Amino acid sequence: MLVLRWFRERGCVHCLARDAGTSQATGYRYLHEGIDVLADQAPDLHEVLDRCRRIGMTHVILDGTLTESDRVADVRDNGNDNDW
Repeated sequence: MLVLRWFRERGCVHCLARDAGTSQATGYRYLHEGIDVLADQAPDLHEVLDRCRRIGMTHVILDGTLTESDRVADVRDNGNDNDW
């Protein structure tokens, strides 16, 4: 649960470890072990590109940046994109 809460809430590891009834050091260890388990299950880049090719995708955006967003598109009153 600690790992899932960390991804979902982006809470401090100290608080998550406290809630789980463990020390901060153990919380960090659990967090990194959990992330490693999840990363081992993720497909690698070649698998993803092969899957995209098989289903007929013509374009794929590859970017290592994750940006939190709660909207697809939103514009300010002055016409500028709200995410910029």
